[in-house]
Amino acid sequence: MKHWTITLASLALGGLLACGGRGDTTPPPSTHLDGESAVILAASFLNEENNQTGENDGSGPMLAGEAAGFASPAHPACVTPSAITPNSVTWTFVNCTGPHGWTWNGAVVITWVHNPDGSTLVKHDQQHMVGTREGKSWTINGVKNLLKDPATKIVRLSAEPGFTKAFNDGTKTTTYIYTCNLTADWSTQGQRKLSGSWGMTPQGGGDAVSAVIASSTPLVWDRSADCCYPVSGTLTLTKGTKTATIVHKMPCGSITVNGEAKTLPPCSR
Repeated sequence: MKHWTITLASLALGGLLACGGRGDTTPPPSTHLDGESAVILAASFLNEENNQTGENDGSGPMLAGEAAGFASPAHPACVTPSAITPNSVTWTFVNCTGPHGWTWNGAVVITWVHNPDGSTLVKHDQQHMVGTREGKSWTINGVKNLLKDPATKIVRLSAEPGFTKAFNDGTKTTTYIYTCNLTADWSTQGQRKLSGSWGMTPQGGGDAVSAVIASSTPLVWDRSADCCYPVSGTLTLTKGTKTATIVHKMPCGSITVNGEAKTLPPCSR
């Protein structure tokens, strides 16, 4: 289960011109996004991508000996399935605590269509999915498309227009429009590699957030590591004019943010 501002100073040009010297000795403003903000923003992405079912992509958790989950989705124990048809099911989450310590409530309507080329299009319609932890919350609404190719074990992920994520830090709520263009590679048994890009644009104005995961350094979840976080890979996060490079590594939960070592909260068991 899953599941995780900014100022720009001006140069002292007047002093520089008037004195003919080097001007203000104040160091130039940092272009780095602070570690706490970077981790909070990345958490939304990791929580959803590692979502309420373990590894996502509509597959449920990977099992030993399973190259990729391309069968009908298997639900967690805390989920109640309903409205079951040959091509759809509704999952109702009731106090589902994911591996990142977030507790989820809400519903996801899952539908799937088998295409003539052998691929399967799976739609996850997240209907007021609310994750809470330590007085903070994410509320997710919208449809994510997952196009699965069983021959290559590749899943293409995209969010339909109108997909929103609202974050409440305990005092205020910011609602973002979410977009993504991601590739999940399940071709290595026991691993899931994720690359691509995603973005969040605040509805009320303000700095947009975007992130890129290069295909050369994908985020890698490894079943043998028994870790809810990626065990390797790099995510480059941008908010406004500031960036953060987040590198995942072992032991579980170890990251660096702009080269500074940090440790993520322990995985919930």
